[in-house]
Amino acid sequence: MSLTYFQSWALAFALTQLVELPIYRTLAPVSWSRAFSLSLVTHPAVWYVFPPLCERAGLGWTQMIWLAEGFAYLVEAALLRAYGVRFARALAVSFAANTASVVVGELVRARWGIP
Repeated sequence: MSLTYFQSWALAFALTQLVELPIYRTLAPVSWSRAFSLSLVTHPAVWYVFPPLCERAGLGWTQMIWLAEGFAYLVEAALLRAYGVRFARALAVSFAANTASVVVGELVRARWGIP
């Protein structure tokens, strides 16, 4: 199956939401809309900003993933803090949610070649 970059992003975004929303709702806990807003803020930057910036800087795929995920961990933790979650818990929950979605995404990519 061949997808456009936008289709790949949309599929990855949907998968991210399926994985992260229940984690944020259970462990943070925040409302569905607030849980949705977390990766809504970070996911487009991870897909559309970090790759070209890292490419221009001469960074490889692994370095780009580390930077992009670090960004997502910190921004989503900061948003959770703004939603009233204690900072230590916000960091831990953001780490759990984002790590879970990266692992699931990589498993889907390894099995089906998408997104």
